Amino acid sequence: MREEPVKISAWLPKTLKKLMDRYVARDAHLNVSDLIRDAIREKIQHDAPDLYRQLFQTEPPEAQP
Repeated sequence: MREEPVKISAWLPKTLKKLMDRYVARDAHLNVSDLIRDAIREKIQHDAPDLYRQLFQTEPPEAQP
């Protein structure tokens, strides 16, 4: 069962948005939203692998003190 998506928004410099559009055009991402989701997952996987692994747990993680 997939989770219901939620919408978030952020202000970006116009040059970064243009760069993202150009990157999507030459990469395997479907659109900018797909690129952003992938970038966020990669960032969390790299910087906080323990949190990333929690995405794949079937039971909710125990509360941390």
